[in-house]
Amino acid sequence: MARIIDTAPTFDAFARSAFLESPLIRERLWEERYEGEHREVFDAFYAGSGNPEGRANLVRDLSTVRTRVRDAAPVERRLIEEVEPAVQAALGLPPDPAPQHVLVVGSFSVDADVGRLGDDVVLFHCLEWFHGEEGMRVMVAHETTHAWHEIALRAVPPEDDPAWMAFYEGVAILASRQVLPNRPAEQYFWYGHGGFGDWVPWCEEHRDELLGRFAADLDDPAAVETWFGGGLVEGRWRVGYYVAEVLVAGLGRPLPELVTMSVGDARAAIHDALSGR
Repeated sequence: MARIIDTAPTFDAFARSAFLESPLIRERLWEERYEGEHREVFDAFYAGSGNPEGRANLVRDLSTVRTRVRDAAPVERRLIEEVEPAVQAALGLPPDPAPQHVLVVGSFSVDADVGRLGDDVVLFHCLEWFHGEEGMRVMVAHETTHAWHEIALRAVPPEDDPAWMAFYEGVAILASRQVLPNRPAEQYFWYGHGGFGDWVPWCEEHRDELLGRFAADLDDPAAVETWFGGGLVEGRWRVGYYVAEVLVAGLGRPLPELVTMSVGDARAAIHDALSGR
């Protein structure tokens, strides 16, 4: 059984009690009555990619957020229980130690994030992003792969290295394809968000150009944001994920071998795959 901390009931109690308050008071109560009840969890969340800056916008529509969280939490718990054993088996890792999953309500700063909670590798699932079960199933597989991968590494990997990021994301995409096969191609990159039906065909059409440009950016830490974050390449978001899958699939190694490679070996494999471009 998956290890899950569910903060949604605390959020629901806060939202119910703060419903008639002004947005300013709601934001204060969010911190006191919701985050304050899970201080260790939120300290860990904000030590990673979590950010409270968007909270002021969410409290203005607290009723909608409350409904979404109430709908999302039981689905997310079930998806974790269903998907995690398949991910662990696909990666060929022992069942223990396992990640700690935490269901939280963030502020749209990140949809999921791997961090540390005490000595545990923790995966934060941000319920405000919930938009549909099937897309979220793919995202759970992708992010759960990251958590198990970091357990296998026994170290916190770098966040500012494009070569490592390509390897890390490529492994997660390949794992989600293996665990949840035969889905529309864009689901493995966009998790059911609409409006991206032409994204994969465009990437495939520009494959060689994208690989060449990524090769030129391998030594630039800022390229992580350009390729995998909020930056744009030829007016397109997140094309680094497409490049990542192409590169890691091209290594021709099984998932259990990939997840046990050191950061140094993984980086070297990506550099070798791009040599000559």
